[in-house]
Amino acid sequence: MSFIELKQVGKIVKKRPLLHDINAQIDQNEITVLEGINGSGKTLILKAILGLIKVTGEVIVAGKQVKVEEPYPVKAGILIENPSLIGDLTAYQNMALLAKLDKSIKAGELNRLLDYFDLSSFPKQKVKKFSLGMKQKLGIAQALLGKYPLVVLDEPTNALDVKSVDKLINIITEYSHNGSTFIIASHDRDFIEQIATKRLIVEEGTISHEK
Repeated sequence: MSFIELKQVGKIVKKRPLLHDINAQIDQNEITVLEGINGSGKTLILKAILGLIKVTGEVIVAGKQVKVEEPYPVKAGILIENPSLIGDLTAYQNMALLAKLDKSIKAGELNRLLDYFDLSSFPKQKVKKFSLGMKQKLGIAQALLGKYPLVVLDEPTNALDVKSVDKLINIITEYSHNGSTFIIASHDRDFIEQIATKRLIVEEGTISHEK
């Protein structure tokens, strides 16, 4: 059985179909990329998979149907649209606040991610003074915290330099080999070709085909 299944998923807002006839299967440990132009529906599909919006059809994760009003079937690390950061806190404080929600997360993991993404060099700097690239790396680090079974990243290469993209590719590959399943929305062709084990092409609110 697939880890994630989408069956005839749709979303209509004010009589306008934003998503329609979406069918897909994603296996564990895959790095699946939703590939498409801006406005094609990639982010909405991510939100549907995570149970953040109500949809028609079925979204099944780990054998359980996802419902907005019920607990999510698995632990998930998430970066959707913009990183959720508290500007008056440091990078470490932002990570530590998130880590408090899960007692299994150790300080060593937190520090490792900050070091890996070159964010520990600014121990006292508040996040509101970070560049866009630094904020993006912190958002990615937050999503990776906990090494959860599912990690969802929305356009993760936005504002990243070449070195940071290479690091992102390496750590996604590492986490995938260690059991995490990734679903990534991206229109960054070079990144997609280096990272994806499955490519789902999103056009006009549906998955048109698989590469």
